[in-house]
Amino acid sequence: MTPPSPLTTLDLVAALPARAQARLAALAHHAALVAGDTSNVLGEDGLVLFVLAGKLRISACADGRIAFDDSSHGAAAGLLEAVNGQPCGPRAVLALEDSEILVLPAAPLLAAVQTSAAASFALARRLAGALAAAQGAEDPLQRVFRDLLRATRPLGEARWTVDPLPRHRELAERAGVAEQDAAAAIAHLVRLGVARRRYPALDIEDREALRALAG
Repeated sequence: MTPPSPLTTLDLVAALPARAQARLAALAHHAALVAGDTSNVLGEDGLVLFVLAGKLRISACADGRIAFDDSSHGAAAGLLEAVNGQPCGPRAVLALEDSEILVLPAAPLLAAVQTSAAASFALARRLAGALAAAQGAEDPLQRVFRDLLRATRPLGEARWTVDPLPRHRELAERAGVAEQDAAAAIAHLVRLGVARRRYPALDIEDREALRALAG
């Protein structure tokens, strides 16, 4: 028996007539990535990536800053933007674990979905889930605070330190945020008096305050 096409495992596509599925299949790109692999499958505008298995980190450069987004099984990177008429530009893909992906051009996908009530309902469910996740997403600075909290080590009897403090780029990669957010998080802690710079270390003056900020 021929195994089902990865395309038909998508809720948006499974509800479409066979002819529409065949048209999209001709445009689809299906790939397996090993943990640590990078890919340029999102190197063009107007593409939607579906994560069929695994976990990816998708990054894009905008206004001089790099933004990261971790997408796991079931996610659809770029779908919300495409529906809003703001297709994403080129993005870089990094496999955080062994993953399976499917990439489709947004315009023909949305055109096909609009012809089917069932597919349109599946799209509405996906968008509702994406919006709920976006509203509940934690502040990127909070990710940095949490990473710093894990990295603290005792300094004397009542103080703590992160020694050495990683460069902003390394801290951003560890926390999965933009480098600008990592720098802002450090500056915020110093401004609040929660931390003090002592190169190459960051001394934590109030670890409980840091814990509260980390959430």
